[in-house]
Formats: sequence, structure tokens, C-alpha cells
Amino acid sequence: MIIAALFGAFFAKIKLRLFYTIACCYVCAPRKFVMPTILICLILVYAGLGIFVWFNHKTRDIKDYPLKAELAVLGTALTMNGAVLLMPVIQDKVLIMGFGYSVSLIVWLMLLVYFVGSFFYRLRGLQLLLYPCAAFTLLLGALFPGKYVGYQINDLPFMSHIGTSLLAYGLFGIVTLFAVLILLLNRNLHRRRVSSLSGFLPSLLSLEKLMFQGMWVGFILLTYSVVSGTFFAEAVFGKPVTFTHKTVFGILSWLIYGALLLKHSMTAWRGKKAAVWTIIGFVSLMFAYVGSKFVLEILLQR
Repeated sequence: MIIAALFGAFFAKIKLRLFYTIACCYVCAPRKFVMPTILICLILVYAGLGIFVWFNHKTRDIKDYPLKAELAVLGTALTMNGAVLLMPVIQDKVLIMGFGYSVSLIVWLMLLVYFVGSFFYRLRGLQLLLYPCAAFTLLLGALFPGKYVGYQINDLPFMSHIGTSLLAYGLFGIVTLFAVLILLLNRNLHRRRVSSLSGFLPSLLSLEKLMFQGMWVGFILLTYSVVSGTFFAEAVFGKPVTFTHKTVFGILSWLIYGALLLKHSMTAWRGKKAAVWTIIGFVSLMFAYVGSKFVLEILLQR
């Protein structure tokens, strides 16, 4: 309990110093070094939050979990993270879509969804996967930034397509983490094993409800992205649609999520198979954009 109290005090102090530290990095460092510097700071913060959550779920009583302290640190980090990501948009009127920037933006959206959702839903337990994933993904983006390709933000159809696509990515990322938690909790229940994870997470039914609610919102956004990228490709991209790997995997993920939601609506389908297919849908969605960017920009150097 003493160590837990020290962790709480530490994060209460760091939330006040985080803004100052990152702001100093932004003001003092040359612009080309701002992004890597901020990424390193954010990686450390998200990794620290992951350790904080893991330690508390192991040692503290569920009712004593310091959610407000966690959200205070996360809110400060998200504010600075968002400011850095939007810096090219505000200063240069361009949206950068290289591999490193894209994954950083998706991670920021996932964390933002969790932060806002925590005020309305019981999302405790999601952080056990979210923070390590965020730290690892940001580290991957910092090590492999890819090409810094800028797009003018005055192209409204294109920006709408990109915006809904990235937001759908963020939502489906959260939905996928719910699916992983469902599989872990389901395994514990079938083995009749009581663990700290089972006590820390919401009930299995609550997790499944949150998963399908998030999936509905993500599916609506993905539908707009798929329709605008195929049927209105000339207005969005300035050229007719071509069935590349991006188009194929995008449509495939849309079909997977659509079939999942249809079957759930008609038969109340849930459980292990639904969670597995949710993960498969996200893998397909990853291949449609981020995966292809990693292969082309990092592996093939195109």
C-alpha cells in the first residue's frame, strides 16, 4: 500500500511537470527535432502509465483505483501529443501521412477515445493493453518514420475521407483490445481460474456490449470511407478507382465487420468466435493502410 501511494504521488506531480517539459522541448529544439523529442517523452509517459495501471491492478483494491490521477496525466499527455501532431496542419496547412506520423495519429485517437469514454463508461482494464500498445507503436513510429508526404488540407473530400478512415482505425483499435480482453476473460472462466485480471475487468457481458457498440460507430465511419474511396474516387483522389491491395483489404474488413454486426443483431451472436472475427477484421484493416505503408515505405523504401 505504501508503494502504491508513492506511485499515486509520483503521477500527481508528473502531470504538473509534463506540460512544462514538453513545451520546453518544443520551444528550444529545432523544428526537425521536435517530433522525435516529443515522441520519446510520450513513449516514457505511456509506458509509465502502463506500469502504474498494472501495479495497481495487482496490489490495490478495485474500489481504491486512482482513476482521476491516471486521467489527469493522460489528459495532459494527450493535449501535448495532439498539439504536436496538428503542428504541420496549423503552420503549413498540410497533413503528413508517412508511416510514423500515421501510426502516431492513430494511437492518439485510440487514447482520446479511451479518455473521453472513461467519463461515460466503465472501461477499467482496457489500459492494461492500451498503454503498452501505445508505447510500442509510438516507438515503432519513431524508429521507422517512413516518408513525410504532405497533403493540402483545403481539399475537403480528401480530408473527409482521410479523417473518417483514421477515426475508424482508432475506434476499431479499441474494439480489438476489447476482443482480446474478452478472450482472456473467457479463458479464465472456462478454466475456472480466479485472477486479479478477472476482478479488475468489467463483466464479460459488459465487455461484449462495449465491443459491439464501438463496432457500430466504427462501421458507420468505415462505410463512409469505403464508399467515398470507391464510388467517389475521382472526386476524392482525382482519378478513377483502382482495385489495389488497399481497396481489397478495406472492402474485406468492411464485409467482416458488417457480417459480425448483422449476425449479432439477428441472433445475439457473441463469445469467443465473435471476438476472434473482430481481431481478424482489424488485421485486414491494418493491411489496407498501415500495413501497406510499412511494407512500401520501410521494407521496400518506396
